[in-house]
Amino acid sequence: MNKKKLLGAILSGGFIIIYFGALFLLFTYLGITTKDIPLPLFIVMIIFLLIPLIGIIIALISRIEEINNGEEEESKKY
Repeated sequence: MNKKKLLGAILSGGFIIIYFGALFLLFTYLGITTKDIPLPLFIVMIIFLLIPLIGIIIALISRIEEINNGEEEESKKY
């Protein structure tokens, strides 16, 4: 049972990480190759992509620890 939960968490988190990572790389590439984007706007765009990416990674790590520690199974007792 834990393997299904672990696989689900990794797959869902992984797809979102890949999506935001691809957007981050696209915006970085476009920001570097085109000189039309002002630097402050470019920095804000990158920060808006990095914040959710970091949050998703932290949430995924936390969820994996919960699954491995059996916290969800422990809470079913009550």
